[in-house]
Amino acid sequence: MHHSPTVLWQVTLAIAAAVLIAGCAPPPPRPAMDSNTTEAETQPAEAEPVEAVPATTEAAPEMPAETTPAPPAEETPKREPKPSDEPAGAATATDESTKPKTETPTKAETETPAKTEASETPKGEQPAAEATPKEEMKPEDKPVEKTETPAESKPAAEDQPPPTAPADTPKPAAEASAAPGGQRVVSGDWPMWGGAVHRNMVNPTTQIAVDFEPNEDPAQGKKLLWVAQLGSTTYGNPVVSHGKVFVGTNNGGKYRPKHAGRNADRGCVLCFDEKTGKFLWQLTREKLPQGSVNDWPDQGICSTVAVDGDRGYVVTNRCELLCFDVEGFLDGENDGPIQDEPDNEPQDADIVWNLDMMKTLGVFPHNMAASSPVVYGDYVYALTSNGVDESHEKIPAPQAPSFLAVNKKTGEVVWQSNAPGDKILHGQWSSPSIGLVNGQVQVYFAGGDGWLYAFDAAKGEELWRFDLNPKDAKHALSGRGTKNDVIATPVFVDNSVVLATGQDPEYGDGVGHLWRIDATKRGDVSSVTPDNQPNPNSAAIWHFGGVDADGSVTGEKDQDIFRRTLSTVAVQDGLVYAADLSGRIHCVDFATGKRYWEADVLAAIWGSTLAADGKVFIGDEDGILTVLAAGKELKKLAEIEFPSSIYSTPTIANGVMFVSDRSRLYAIATQ
Repeated sequence: MHHSPTVLWQVTLAIAAAVLIAGCAPPPPRPAMDSNTTEAETQPAEAEPVEAVPATTEAAPEMPAETTPAPPAEETPKREPKPSDEPAGAATATDESTKPKTETPTKAETETPAKTEASETPKGEQPAAEATPKEEMKPEDKPVEKTETPAESKPAAEDQPPPTAPADTPKPAAEASAAPGGQRVVSGDWPMWGGAVHRNMVNPTTQIAVDFEPNEDPAQGKKLLWVAQLGSTTYGNPVVSHGKVFVGTNNGGKYRPKHAGRNADRGCVLCFDEKTGKFLWQLTREKLPQGSVNDWPDQGICSTVAVDGDRGYVVTNRCELLCFDVEGFLDGENDGPIQDEPDNEPQDADIVWNLDMMKTLGVFPHNMAASSPVVYGDYVYALTSNGVDESHEKIPAPQAPSFLAVNKKTGEVVWQSNAPGDKILHGQWSSPSIGLVNGQVQVYFAGGDGWLYAFDAAKGEELWRFDLNPKDAKHALSGRGTKNDVIATPVFVDNSVVLATGQDPEYGDGVGHLWRIDATKRGDVSSVTPDNQPNPNSAAIWHFGGVDADGSVTGEKDQDIFRRTLSTVAVQDGLVYAADLSGRIHCVDFATGKRYWEADVLAAIWGSTLAADGKVFIGDEDGILTVLAAGKELKKLAEIEFPSSIYSTPTIANGVMFVSDRSRLYAIATQ
């Protein structure tokens, strides 16, 4: 990136997830038109550590449960006999902490919750089996000429039966239905970016009130259960698992005295008690000595944690894929082979293993390593953030891996790919997702070359790739070109992947592209061939974006239909909700790509849309959480002002909404 002294480099996902980076002024509102369906800051002063302040008038509902997809059969990790074609075991739990349930509101919901101790989760608790990503038939709503299922879409290995979920496996959170008789549905834990391995930003919770009022002091707000101090800049999204909340941020909270002095810029993950907001422990990582080219100042840890049972996984500012014990050192134990942590007091993180991707794999992260891991079976997947050097003209390590599958128990690399190679445009800040297609588990990585790649999740065999840019798009420094990379996270729904392009938000607006791609094909499935001719093997179901040359979509000639984005989409009830950096939210038909409406919040958007309870939630750089009605007609339900910018995405777990603005985490009662 090119930077001025007053502009901070800020990144992540998405995740889109990002968890993202600065933007520019949005355009004026535009009328909703029909979609094109062509083929297809000065940082605030760092506060002294503040214990989360529980409110006394509101309380979180009873902690129930949710689900995520069911696992294939248990297999053996790599350091033992070689795993078979399907990942083994569990990713996100389908135990009682993650199943959605219905509830009838009672008087107990208004009582102050009991304090949850750090030892609440038993140390020896085994992760429950993850639900397998829902296997669907090939998309039936594609154009007629694309309905034939090619032979390559069958499971690759005939001697291995496709993984199946137990008959009583509940639906994933995004698919849960409303309870009968007006009963409330309450989701369980939200243990990773997107809640489940598909990364679809949908939550099943119903009856969500939007009359809350954020305030730094919960007693002065409305429906605030507690407020906790974070760092001075926060891009990590809150995740909730087994009574704890984890957030990536910087060291501005000064929770650990050892790291609270001058020159104490650090990357941090903070862990809080879910019910009370009590600070439990902190993962602290020093900054890289190379400086901003690899580890931009004051950005903290931008990755969103993935929790699997009693283990958490995160990509740190030091370009480490790191596994930690969710109890920290509060349980009095030092887990895993790493026994010499420099920070080993009760309120420090207990590191189990650490894969240093720079030292071990030769990765050269550009500005920040920011991928949010996804855990499936015995493997954890992440992008390495390998990118260009400070000149933005050279890729120091084109042979270093961009995509990784790692044994979640040992930290050993199972397979790797450097598919983008010397075609990386800038950095690689997207996050992976998982889908089950015709019995085969696929993992999706959006590369820094602007291509989407699908791999066999167990073996690392490339299955297909899709060019997300027009063949005539040109790359230019500082975002002046028309060729984009990707920061958003791929979303898997109904045997297809939905994903949009973007760039470093410091580069500002530009034309963007939103695609829905059939995940059953093989090879180069781009919409056109390398010589820009129609591709007979195209997997493009629809495309939304580009420039409206004749004005038939926007009502104005040569206007951008969709702009660059950092945001991951939400797909629910046949509609796609997609935000772009300019501050516009688009509602697009999932089957056809037709646009139903566009809303403009008049501020840059770095987070992602979250669909829940017939509503769409989106935060912006002005610190406004906008609530829109889900559906084909545009209707604004609420605008809720937070004390500072929202660079993340709301999380809903166990009947509570968690929102992080720049420097605080808010736990909000949803009734």
